[in-house]
Amino acid sequence: MRIFRIFTAIYLILAVMLPVAGVATAQDATFRKSDIVRLLGQLPEITPIRGDMAALGFEGEKLDLAVAQIERMLRDPLIAGNIADRVIAASRPSVRSVEAGGLFWPLVDRGLGHLRPRELEYFYKVEQAMLKALPVRECGLTIKEKLPPARLAKATGRVAARLNTPALKEYYRIQFKAARFGASRDVARLGAEEEVRAAATINEALGKSLATRTDGAALMRAYRNLDRVSNRRACEAGRVFMDAVLSMEGRELNNALILLSTP
Repeated sequence: MRIFRIFTAIYLILAVMLPVAGVATAQDATFRKSDIVRLLGQLPEITPIRGDMAALGFEGEKLDLAVAQIERMLRDPLIAGNIADRVIAASRPSVRSVEAGGLFWPLVDRGLGHLRPRELEYFYKVEQAMLKALPVRECGLTIKEKLPPARLAKATGRVAARLNTPALKEYYRIQFKAARFGASRDVARLGAEEEVRAAATINEALGKSLATRTDGAALMRAYRNLDRVSNRRACEAGRVFMDAVLSMEGRELNNALILLSTP
């Protein structure tokens, strides 16, 4: 079966990175990394972060948490330095252009495998909850990886705004930790044999789950070709998949999540 990833995003990271990429492209010959890092640190002061997050549904303490998360991401030396390197690389004609949000989220992806097992599990449980809360059409397009980044960012931002405050705070803590790992370490990978075993245990857990469902055969067909099924079916397939993975325990669960976290 196909192993797919579930992506979430912070809307403001997509929005505020656009002018940085534009400046770097225009100034490719002379723009320095230190200039980009400095500009990143100034963005919270010159962009309407609070208003944009409020428009997504964040309010009260959760609004403060969301704004603070964006500010510390942009002002962290490791993260900002890595983003600056990517902006400069993306401005060169020899490097394919990168979506603005792509300059940030690869850091989280790269760092997830370095998290402690309980942190990695928590991260995916929040993503599981967010997937279940997405409208069916957006959920299906997300599983098919066909939802444009800006729409995905707004959709997941609205869902994140509905998380309870302790859950949001912990999710942001883990997200920030993963981003710093991603900026300073290579991707954590399973060994070849562990990877094979992890894929097998995922398939086994999914098979057990599908065996209890009347639509199990239809979902199995959906996994083989998600592009050809309805958004409703793709969404259900994604939700069932995540439920199956997160029903695992111990080392098997951790290895499965590391496998899913490998970019």
